[in-house]
Amino acid sequence: MTHSVKLTFKPENRTVYVLPGTPVVEAAARAGITVETPCGGQGSCGKCRVEVLQGAAEPTAEEKRMISAEELKKGIRLACQSRISKSTIIHIPLESRFSAQKILTTGMETRKEIHPSVEKFYRELPSPTLGKSKADLEIIRQAFPQSFKADIHIIRQLPEVLKKSDFKVTCVFSDGELISVENGDTAKDSFGISLDLGTTTMVATLLDLNSGKDLAISTKMNPQVIYGDDVISRINFCLNNKKGLDELHYRTIEAINEMVEELAQVAKINPKNIYKLTAVGNSTMQHLLLKISPENLGSIPFSLAVKEGVEVKAKSVGIQINPQGCLCVFPNIAGFVGGDTVSVILAAGTYRNDEIQLIVDIGTNGEIILGNRERLLTASTAAGPAFEGARISSGMRASTGAVEKVVVGEDVEVNVVGNVLPFGICGTALIDAVAGLLRVGIIDETGKICSQKELKGKVSDKLLRRVVENESSRDFLLVEKEGTRSKRPIFITQKDVREVQLAKAAIAAGMKILMKELGISEEEISEILLAGAFGNFIRRNHAKQIGLIPDVVSPKIRFIGNAASSGAKLALLSRRLEKEMGDISKNAEYIELSTRPDFQEEFVEAMRFGKQSG
Repeated sequence: MTHSVKLTFKPENRTVYVLPGTPVVEAAARAGITVETPCGGQGSCGKCRVEVLQGAAEPTAEEKRMISAEELKKGIRLACQSRISKSTIIHIPLESRFSAQKILTTGMETRKEIHPSVEKFYRELPSPTLGKSKADLEIIRQAFPQSFKADIHIIRQLPEVLKKSDFKVTCVFSDGELISVENGDTAKDSFGISLDLGTTTMVATLLDLNSGKDLAISTKMNPQVIYGDDVISRINFCLNNKKGLDELHYRTIEAINEMVEELAQVAKINPKNIYKLTAVGNSTMQHLLLKISPENLGSIPFSLAVKEGVEVKAKSVGIQINPQGCLCVFPNIAGFVGGDTVSVILAAGTYRNDEIQLIVDIGTNGEIILGNRERLLTASTAAGPAFEGARISSGMRASTGAVEKVVVGEDVEVNVVGNVLPFGICGTALIDAVAGLLRVGIIDETGKICSQKELKGKVSDKLLRRVVENESSRDFLLVEKEGTRSKRPIFITQKDVREVQLAKAAIAAGMKILMKELGISEEEISEILLAGAFGNFIRRNHAKQIGLIPDVVSPKIRFIGNAASSGAKLALLSRRLEKEMGDISKNAEYIELSTRPDFQEEFVEAMRFGKQSG
């Protein structure tokens, strides 16, 4: 019989018992501590460092590669690689913990059309008599001219509800189905939830279906992040673990129910009066929400199990709203262009516009939308995780301790989220830094960090001393070790610059291909809309300077925030717009960039930063 071993986490002094062989990252999750694993636990990023104070295991090959021999002797290990074999005490530093990042809850301000698919009607029904005996369901049918269906669970409740209410009831209908019969007049209590199910964050909004008013907002980090930061890591987890799909689905539903409870408490309503939850996310997140295997999304041809929108009883997936309430999941467009993109298009109104819009949602995958009412093109480009902090030497999310803004002048100034000593740098600051270094000439058009010899006399002495010469490359010192929380310096390395080039080139090339396909030039784009949390916080001029977005006049560039959430609200409040999301999915064209022979040419061209202006 295998005995559990004791594991204690500092500084909380939190103790759990695990079986020998359990990875530290999994044991930490059981203790309620989430460790950063940007690489999905592959041991390739080195950002889940922990200090084993007692009971350190022998270092793995990955740990020897990522951690210096001196640090290994001190007990430094990678939480995703090190496994528990005996009683162990571990300290998890703040910089290795997954802390709440800045979650964008606001989106586009759009005019709401209030005609939801959920409707409530109060009726004082005639009670049956001996001479005019009628069935309970028949009495309700005669009170409403439209035909409707009724689930057996509702029919079973009718005798008791009608008797207790003296036949004075409120009937709740959803898309031609009687989903609830309630005692008395509850017509004013009609609520729904819109959910933006992101890979990293979740945003749920409680809405009054009668007025369209937002009543409460709940935000969470997606609990699936402990299995990896990106969708490929989640797909691999499903493939490599027998109960992987069950685990990811359960984690999602558990988080949604916590948000439902929080929203109901804040708004002081009964969750049973929540009749619909409209959810949007990328294709993988929507598959996991519905407990559909995302296996096909992990390999060519990246096919979907379902493209159309899916509407099911919320209780069938474990969501705790009204027992007969429904979960409505947006339709997808293609393997990596999901319901969240459909939602953005719905919110922006691109499919109804005469003028041409370019919409970009920048993340690990960059979703690109270009067109108008005549033709609408979409694409997904593998931008890589650079802008979200992964594969960047000191990269992290936009959470407490992240450098979020960099100003390059005679010297360097930084702003830090939470006004604390920095742990690392997030994507917006990375763009600031590269743009600033391009402007002053420390980075050239090819992306090379120039040598001190090349720069002497051309930049200030303060900037010059920040250029650090290594054997194989050059780095730029952003924050000295004395000014950081970890007492390790924060650099912009040559490799970091290359990662930025790869990411921005993928997105820029994708835009060029769509413009070529539509037969337009940059000048014909009426406006550029930047969607999502990352897009909302970047500086327009810096994004243009590095070539991430077309070099158009700044007034043409507009931030639309969490437009996916905005679209989910619109569909929740309007059955017409809910139908239109299906039309968007059917009519939007998907351009597979990897099959385009000209994509590689555009990508190589976009790798250069081009001539920079001051």
